[in-house]
Amino acid sequence: MPDPTPPSTEPGLPAGGIGRSLLVLSLYEMLSNNRSSLFTVYFVLYVVQKDGVSVAAGLAAFSAAYVTSSLVGPFAGRLSDRLGRRRLLLIAAEAVSLPFFVAIPFVGGFIAVSAFFLLAETILSVGSTALQAYVADVTTSRQRGRGYGFISQIGAVGSIMGVVAAGLVSEAFSIDAIFYLVGAFMAADLFLLVFALPESRVNPSGSRRPLREMKEVIVFSAATSIRALGTGAVTAFIGAYAYYLGADDLEVGLVAVAGMATTALLATRLGGKVDAIGEIRGYLYGTITVGGSLLIFVLSGAWPELIPARIIYSAGFGLLSPAMLSWVSKVAPEGRTAEYLGVFSLINSTFWSFGPLPGGLVQSLFGDVGLFVFAMAATAGSVVAVYLLYWKAKAAPDSTLSSLSRGDVIA
Repeated sequence: MPDPTPPSTEPGLPAGGIGRSLLVLSLYEMLSNNRSSLFTVYFVLYVVQKDGVSVAAGLAAFSAAYVTSSLVGPFAGRLSDRLGRRRLLLIAAEAVSLPFFVAIPFVGGFIAVSAFFLLAETILSVGSTALQAYVADVTTSRQRGRGYGFISQIGAVGSIMGVVAAGLVSEAFSIDAIFYLVGAFMAADLFLLVFALPESRVNPSGSRRPLREMKEVIVFSAATSIRALGTGAVTAFIGAYAYYLGADDLEVGLVAVAGMATTALLATRLGGKVDAIGEIRGYLYGTITVGGSLLIFVLSGAWPELIPARIIYSAGFGLLSPAMLSWVSKVAPEGRTAEYLGVFSLINSTFWSFGPLPGGLVQSLFGDVGLFVFAMAATAGSVVAVYLLYWKAKAAPDSTLSSLSRGDVIA
């Protein structure tokens, strides 16, 4: 049933009088995106330059860290619901993972660097599901896409700051210095969480929900995550791709910033569009847009040509990302939002994180073009799966998937 709460008149913030909480969460996301964005752009490049490994090996290490971190999603989500304390988990994840990140320049060797990165990302992931659930806690169902879009928009500002700062620091000192920069960002994040973010008031959940009762979110997550196999590989490869096309460390960052600036300008508006057209339409339109950007990547012959591709790529994600999170939060029973988001994160993040492994293999066998063709095929597969399962299901009211997807889930 649609939420009767009227839309907010406060620009960029959802309804419900919760502007302060969402604003603090967005500032936290801005600082944390400083960290995550520079790793997405520079981690593979770091191990290629410092340890002399191949791109495929770098992608494998990146993939292993994110696959492992995604496995804790359901457990972290269940813990968040059970405790009813989102803020506590955010603080713990930041504090415990920080030493592992800043120690990476000192451990030396590809295996050790990869192991520390894996440990840090796995610990940090405990807080990611709590963050997504916190946003759902403080937004109404009619404005949830806008809420997730607002968080993404402010976070993109942090992504820009992080990549630009990392590029400048890397040029001025060495690429090792990006890990010291990460330590500074995380210290600021901890200060914000401890002194500015109120605790989320959520009643602790009771008994664990049987996995078989979560069929709807498992099916949805699998269908949307087919795309992530390709986009995970491409996202990790873009920095090295720009480098191979003639970009230096700073110019690699500029390519990434082009996409982040798009998110910084449009994410709230695109999230609101998801609320207006429905999550399934938002996902399909966004995924098709991402697929179009991959074709531009394939045709690029010099690094500046990657900029328009990155802009279109990010615009597509501005639709599909809030669409997925909003859909899952709507089908989650009361008191189990984080658990459902954790299951979604497990499936989606595992596909995304696993993507660099087959992507790296395809790139080593068939070159850069082969990698982007692989990504386009995965994207097309996701579009077809979601269309058949949800869009076509609207014409079959007796089907299980249709009953799960009607009303305010599919507009």
